[in-house]
Amino acid sequence: MTALKNYTYAAALACLGALAGCGSSEGESGPKTEYDRQAMLTNYADNLIIPGYQKFKTEAGEMASAVTAFTASPSTTTLTNARKEYQEAYLAWQDVSAYGFGPADEQLLRSNLNIYPTTTSQVENNISSGNYNLQTTANLSAKGFPALDYLLYGQASDAATVDRFTTAANAANRRKYLQDITNLIKDAAEATHTAWTTGNTAKNFKETGGTAVGSSIGNLVNQFNFEVDLTKRAKVGIPSGRFSANTPVPDRVEAYYSQNSLALLERNLKALKATFMGQSAAGANGPGLDDYLDHVDAKYGDKNLSTAIIQQFDAALAAVAAVPVPLSQAVTSSPQAVTKVYDELQKLIVLVKTDMPAALGVTITYTDNDGD
Repeated sequence: MTALKNYTYAAALACLGALAGCGSSEGESGPKTEYDRQAMLTNYADNLIIPGYQKFKTEAGEMASAVTAFTASPSTTTLTNARKEYQEAYLAWQDVSAYGFGPADEQLLRSNLNIYPTTTSQVENNISSGNYNLQTTANLSAKGFPALDYLLYGQASDAATVDRFTTAANAANRRKYLQDITNLIKDAAEATHTAWTTGNTAKNFKETGGTAVGSSIGNLVNQFNFEVDLTKRAKVGIPSGRFSANTPVPDRVEAYYSQNSLALLERNLKALKATFMGQSAAGANGPGLDDYLDHVDAKYGDKNLSTAIIQQFDAALAAVAAVPVPLSQAVTSSPQAVTKVYDELQKLIVLVKTDMPAALGVTITYTDNDGD
């Protein structure tokens, strides 16, 4: 499969249906008042989405500055700093990758930033020719964080990496390519943040209530589920061999060359849990999807559905913590530990993709391609 087929899914960000259990006509077992969806959406916009994109914009800018310093004067010192800022920006991306609607969709953020594994042959062809258009389909997997991962970590030693940017053939082209793909990330992060903080994007998000097609809640729930599905499949399932007759494919992990896959996975799951709970980066727990489920009295067995989902996030995070680093080695050396992560994520996706939307009256409309 190509990287595009493996990791990009068609996501129609829409929802359908009426809100389940919000009117007093539901009887004694239903809520007596309508849930304050605008307060919830305001919390998401003001305390999660906009601050998340602000942080991502800042980290992407610092990464670009560090890469500029490295390309201007390649050395092991400037390389170390460029790698550090790259890792910080990649982690910050995990915090906002679930908000792939609106401005992020307009900027094609996921396609520009995180199609992996990177196609190293295409990266090298672009560098060799010095002639490329990063927005073409051919370059979907030759840019973004995965391409940076290869360029900054793809050699056997720090000295060998520096040599590729100084004395090796096409060194000048390599420096330019590194700068170009870094600037693409920075520019996309800035444009997405600007769209959320100027004009009517945030206002419209807060005020587009209900669960009709195009509603903010529909977009939020669909993209949240899309991200959980993608995490399960791309970050864990594919490299562990779940889709290749149980034959591990180590080089399909995220951040293969830097061996930072597990840190990214953990950050992604923590961000998803915070999104579900409406919890800001500072730890303030505002109105979120968990409160919405409690309002409509959604149950899972003898407990609240929201409690079951939070507990399942915790189970998945505990499974991640038990996997030895790096993930690219663990898929072959500790397959049971990696399988445990996948299984816990599978349990989570059933809760958030089947039970939660049913309770809230939201239709999941994207295609995940793996049949759960």
